[in-house]
Amino acid sequence: RDFRQAFCEGIRQLHKKGQLDWDEAEMGATVEGMIQSAMSRKWEVYIEPPPDKADNGSPETLADYLARYFHSIAISNHRIVKIDDEGVTFRYRDNRDDGAEKEITLSGVEFIRRFLLHVLPHRFVRVRHYRLHHNQAQGLRRQVRALLGFAGALPAAAKLKLLEWLATFMEEDPNLCPHCGQGQMRLVREFGPVKGWRSLLYRLLGLRTARAMAI
Repeated sequence: RDFRQAFCEGIRQLHKKGQLDWDEAEMGATVEGMIQSAMSRKWEVYIEPPPDKADNGSPETLADYLARYFHSIAISNHRIVKIDDEGVTFRYRDNRDDGAEKEITLSGVEFIRRFLLHVLPHRFVRVRHYRLHHNQAQGLRRQVRALLGFAGALPAAAKLKLLEWLATFMEEDPNLCPHCGQGQMRLVREFGPVKGWRSLLYRLLGLRTARAMAI
């Protein structure tokens, strides 16, 4: 209740200060109406211990925690059990039942709606660079490099080849053919988007041009 009260009051104050982007026609409700609707419901606030306090402050624990938010999506493919005319069936953990793993089936539209709730709003980003890594801190970075005895200019970044980089940490050879398990795959050519007269010619020939492919 305390979190619900503080959160809704914060929204109300933002609205009074004109700092809340809210279109009543698009949202179908006033800000106060939305707040009253939110206040009338029970909230479940799940707060984990800070990752730097868990596992005795292990850096591996913190890296694992942050990685899930940097590059993960709302749901991993392995959690999706099946997709059919009835909808999408996937596994989840029920916190109200001691984290028991269960399955639920949602219609395609409802599944997409819930998935899109995890898409960040416009101009929000998952990772923000600050201090020395901020794009406006070039002068500060030069000062730091000078204090450390390094040259003012940054060294040229090495150009990495994808397959060579994958081979540094993959247990299996990334070039190995996934079908026969013996042959070596080689990149022959990359095809970019088909535009202009080529696109018209492809359509006349009945060829698909929707997606660029790599061989």
